[in-house]
Amino acid sequence: MSNYRTITTAAALAGAAVLGVVVTSAAQAGQTEERGPWCTGSDLAIGVYDMRSPSPSTTKAHVIRFVAAEGASCTIGGTVSNVRFLDQQGNDMNASQNGGQPPYTEMVVGGGRHAVTYVASSLQGPQLSPAFVRFNLPGQGRTGDLVTIAWPTSGIGANVRMGGIQAPVS
Repeated sequence: MSNYRTITTAAALAGAAVLGVVVTSAAQAGQTEERGPWCTGSDLAIGVYDMRSPSPSTTKAHVIRFVAAEGASCTIGGTVSNVRFLDQQGNDMNASQNGGQPPYTEMVVGGGRHAVTYVASSLQGPQLSPAFVRFNLPGQGRTGDLVTIAWPTSGIGANVRMGGIQAPVS
């Protein structure tokens, strides 16, 4: 009888271990499939929008939205780089940028989910009226695609702070 219990217990433990491996493997496969390829410029419809600043009225805020193009789903994270605010002729307006390195996050865009980067600038001091913003998307271990996006008619202060790519704040 004791031998039977030992065999039954060993079989149950072995079965649980196999089930645990199968469940873990399935979960990891699901995470890999859900994550998708890294976003490129052709995967995204990017727009810049004026927003009301949550800070005192001395600050102007904008949001850059990263929405998956029709039928696309991809992963994006980190920060945009090489940011340039451009006039109507495409000339750099030399806006200065400051701020630290925001926390690193990654997320999937597509299926109703999108990512954002918040942009803030001071309303005190010199003001700029860019026509476009140009930047490199984050790449996976490299610099991503260079994109140029129309800027809304609202201006910015000459000193700009940009956040990292993240889920939208409600």
